[in-house]
Amino acid sequence: MAWLRLDDGFDNDPAILAIARNRAEADRIVGILATLMLYCARHGTDGFVPELIVREHVRSAKMLARLTDPPDGGTALLHTRDSKCECMVDREWRGGAMYYVHHYLQSNPTKDETDVKRAKSAELRDRELQTAVRRRDLDHCRYCGVLCNPYDRRSARGLCFDHVDPAHAAGAANLVVCCRGCNSRKGDRTPEAAGMTLLPVPDPTTDQPADHMDTSDPNQPPTTDTTTHVPVRDGTGRVNDPRPPTGSAGPNGDRPQTGPPRGPTRPSAHPDPYRRRTITGPDPDHHAGLPEEP
Repeated sequence: MAWLRLDDGFDNDPAILAIARNRAEADRIVGILATLMLYCARHGTDGFVPELIVREHVRSAKMLARLTDPPDGGTALLHTRDSKCECMVDREWRGGAMYYVHHYLQSNPTKDETDVKRAKSAELRDRELQTAVRRRDLDHCRYCGVLCNPYDRRSARGLCFDHVDPAHAAGAANLVVCCRGCNSRKGDRTPEAAGMTLLPVPDPTTDQPADHMDTSDPNQPPTTDTTTHVPVRDGTGRVNDPRPPTGSAGPNGDRPQTGPPRGPTRPSAHPDPYRRRTITGPDPDHHAGLPEEP
């Protein structure tokens, strides 16, 4: 689905009012231009319109003359191939196009920008790609280094994904784990433009694993009340520990907790069968930052 962007004062554009003889004719011109721009947005022509489409909506020769060559040296709302306007600088005419809508790209993205936006949205919905990026970055923000919480949907430490260069969609080469705070600060800019630095990929031998939250951090909420073993909810409303510790019974006679043992991981050459891996899937071919192609 294509979307068209129009300024809220488009119907009172001085260039339109200058060539219209009355309000009814001004509304007609607004409708003609909006229809032509909808065609451009739907087909991704970046403002170029073929003659057949223009003739279909502008059936009066006098109206077409006023749109392309307004009286008293006004601003043309439809440009022909011999037109000279600031919006036509560095613009190459496409084959078959005879007209160009004035200042179309002033409010609307180009076809390339629209394609990149759609590709970036598709990447953010790709679960396999997200898994690979999380596994590579170990759930650490690549801008501030904080361990992000994938279940946090509100605070600044919630896990998000960010395209390092917002003008590209290149999979894991341009996608990193980012905390919500850094994601909001960076916005739709490059790290250099935002005054931020892209940190290197975390070392799995020294950094915290991605599927384990650092409970020693005082900024994280406690998982369980150690006195009454009453479940405590974190900032997202999730119950962190609904069962009492191993070997003890809850206030209502609940059965002891089952699952992974608490405390340090036992030394073993084999992986812990109780440890649930939340990060699966293949590793990215290379780290983010759009490296040069060999």
